[in-house]
Amino acid sequence: MSGSQSPWRYRSLGGDSGKIWHHPFNGLPIPVVDQIITEDTPHLGTGGLVSYFNHFHEWTGPVAEGTAGGWTLTGTTGTATIVHSDTKVGAIVLTTDNTGSATFALQRGNGTTGMNMAYTVGKRMWFFIRFKLLTVASMELFMGLGTADTSPSTTGTFPSDGIFFEKAAAATVLDFHARKDGTSTEKTGVSGTLVDDTYTIIGFNIDELGNIMAYQNGAAIATSAIAAGTANIPAATDVMQLNLAFIGQAMTMTVDWVLCAQEL
Repeated sequence: MSGSQSPWRYRSLGGDSGKIWHHPFNGLPIPVVDQIITEDTPHLGTGGLVSYFNHFHEWTGPVAEGTAGGWTLTGTTGTATIVHSDTKVGAIVLTTDNTGSATFALQRGNGTTGMNMAYTVGKRMWFFIRFKLLTVASMELFMGLGTADTSPSTTGTFPSDGIFFEKAAAATVLDFHARKDGTSTEKTGVSGTLVDDTYTIIGFNIDELGNIMAYQNGAAIATSAIAAGTANIPAATDVMQLNLAFIGQAMTMTVDWVLCAQEL
């Protein structure tokens, strides 16, 4: 991984201690909202900002396969379950059973509704997640935004359209995709080496010009950059949803928090 350090830091909006008082993103483990709330752009876009943030201090989604709380959990092989973890920071533990090549997919929405994220030049977008994998080199992984897919993975089917990270089972670093109509522009090996059972923060930002840049732990990943106008960036009509998925026998993915936001 290479890149320059992002200038993320807590912004003060009239309070003290540099916190973002009375703002829905207050309390993020890292202030990924530095680019969302700034002194130069107090009112964003032409229609404001919409966002989804969950720190998982509570979990209203499914704990077994099915739909609840605006989420859909599926496991096309084996049984997928979710445990709400007892931890100060809040977390959910996504789990597969002891079936070989067991699959897990958690979608925000479902196969027909809940897709409300869209790439639009001139409108900024953010996706960030803090997570860890039980055994990195024993799991396929998918996370990001895409059209509905119950088995998004290297050996499954990637979404037809999306902006996302993925890795094959034996890989220990992430690849990054912009994908349209089943074809990807892919940046390979963009992350640092993922470590077993160790948290990292991964995500991407789309700037007002439509350029896409991935980040890890606050640092921009230069090798991940996808310029506006590059082939295979989803169209504004290719609406997407949050999707987290993996394949691995008796494996877990622990998610501390996830953030999606876009300008209107």
